[in-house]
Amino acid sequence: MSKLKLSYITGDLFAAPANSILVHACNTKGSWGAGIALAFKEKYPSHCLLIPGDTHDIACLFTSIAYGRRKDSPSEILSATRTSVQDLIRQNVGQKPLHACRFNSGKFAVPWVDTEAILKELEVSMVIYVPEDA
Repeated sequence: MSKLKLSYITGDLFAAPANSILVHACNTKGSWGAGIALAFKEKYPSHCLLIPGDTHDIACLFTSIAYGRRKDSPSEILSATRTSVQDLIRQNVGQKPLHACRFNSGKFAVPWVDTEAILKELEVSMVIYVPEDA
């Protein structure tokens, strides 16, 4: 694993450099109807898993089985986040740079500091994008 390096920038995740992996959290039902998942669906309509794209690869971290009122509890989401990020690190054999939104903190309503703690624990190198209107 790479040495701990979380960095933050204000801006648009979709403006990340080419040949990088865009990371977001989603449910396992395949519903991309709200939040950042909807933006991914609109920007990359033919992608729905960890898939190589034309300019970016997309990493969908399955952190909740369901969504909306049926979403998993924060502790279940955080447990799934740990497993999903470990799997992403394992799959990223080319060591492509990781760029992410503050995943889990939107529609899944998990405080970002809790997800951030897992990333720090796993010593993940990742650029975190904070929207300008945040």
